[in-house]
Amino acid sequence: MQINIAARFCADNGCAAGEHMRHRFALPSRVEPTFAPRQEKSLTMIKDIIVHLDGSADDAVRLAHAERIAAIFGAHIRGLYANILPEITLAMAEYAAVTPVIAASQDEARANGDQIERTLRRRFETIAAPAELRRFDLFADGLWRTVASQARTADLMVTMKPYRADAPDCWPQVIEAALFASGRGVYVVPDEAIPVAQGTVEHMTKTVLVAWNDTREAARALSEAMPFLEKAQDVVVAIVDRDGPAEAKNAEPGADIARHLDRHGVKVELRHVANWDNTADALLNEIRRLDVGLVVLGAYGHSRFREWITGGVTRRFLTDCPSPMLMAH
Repeated sequence: MQINIAARFCADNGCAAGEHMRHRFALPSRVEPTFAPRQEKSLTMIKDIIVHLDGSADDAVRLAHAERIAAIFGAHIRGLYANILPEITLAMAEYAAVTPVIAASQDEARANGDQIERTLRRRFETIAAPAELRRFDLFADGLWRTVASQARTADLMVTMKPYRADAPDCWPQVIEAALFASGRGVYVVPDEAIPVAQGTVEHMTKTVLVAWNDTREAARALSEAMPFLEKAQDVVVAIVDRDGPAEAKNAEPGADIARHLDRHGVKVELRHVANWDNTADALLNEIRRLDVGLVVLGAYGHSRFREWITGGVTRRFLTDCPSPMLMAH
């Protein structure tokens, strides 16, 4: 079990590593400790991937990431093409002359959707993994329900970062529906598209960083990411050191989650990161320094409104993280 934390504590306290660990984890005398033999990796698998498509140039990037994940796990890819139609608002409904114009716009959107669908189907014919394409012509207010319903019947949803300058208005709705209403993990493609540029699957599973803060959201993300952790060459559990009563209660924060992963056959390096000016900066610096292939992060530990106003970790990562992310709420 690789929990590389004892050496630092021992250097600070002048004790041998073994002595320190025995002291830190001494059990009450009335308890007889039992240790199960280390288990082989359970190899939880991802078998169903859903990828959001909208006819933009980013479809190629999303599909390339989905293909690489499918190659790792032998998974099926389901394309979700959401063709957003213009709709009549209450204000427009007062003017009878507007109705034919909107109807014509909807017909045009469907015709454009036909052309995009043909292009996507030709692309799907080149995918090595089993794949299917589903098209939905819908109004913007139906996107949330459709994304959530489709994602619930897959293991993982692939989508783009939603907050970049040129992102369509619907992208935030897509990722929020997947995070808050599907119960599934969301794989967020970075702008740089690192694994696609390298053309290999190795980078994605070479170094996986788990941003751990002992919250429900972090635990959910960890659970959804377990297939990637079991495949990874190196897993780093990163904890940002912050002064406060929560840390005082646990002299070795992160040790329990490292043990938990070890029992799943996942070797872990536990890494404490200096806080810098804020948590997001500290973690992003570590991600760049380690050239991380995948980041595992609990999403929206605070409300979306609060993160939008104050700029929380989730919002910052969805804007600035250079690596692919697996998020869950």
